[in-house]
Amino acid sequence: MEPLANEATPGLRLPERGRRVRLITIFYGILVFFWFSPEDDSILTVTILGTGLALLLVVRSVLSKFGGKRIPIHWVVPGIGLSGALIGLGGSVLTALLMLLKNARHSHLFPDYPPEVMLATLERAPVWALAGALTGLGLGLAWLALRQADQPE
Repeated sequence: MEPLANEATPGLRLPERGRRVRLITIFYGILVFFWFSPEDDSILTVTILGTGLALLLVVRSVLSKFGGKRIPIHWVVPGIGLSGALIGLGGSVLTALLMLLKNARHSHLFPDYPPEVMLATLERAPVWALAGALTGLGLGLAWLALRQADQPE
């Protein structure tokens, strides 16, 4: 396995994980805290929160491992594709987990999110992972095309 690129090598330099990521994490935690309280059984809301949590976790882990380093060009597109797949897969699993936690917190006779809804969300995990991977690949290829368009010939 070759080392990460240095400053002279072309690639993508990732920012360091800093204060901004920490503040976004705190804001997200407060948002989820307030979402747990009211009676809300909207699938869209919990899906956005679950996918947002997956995105936040992937960004935090990538920046903690590679923050401040330059990633070689030939790793960028597959890396973004893999990150997208993890976000899609994590979005499905974390959405179901948030549904379960809300059901446990409210403990109604008829839960906000029935088990069938949580299972249907988990059944979509492969499709969400594929969608995330394709979105990531598209973003990576767009970055590569824009990068090549900016370079003089």
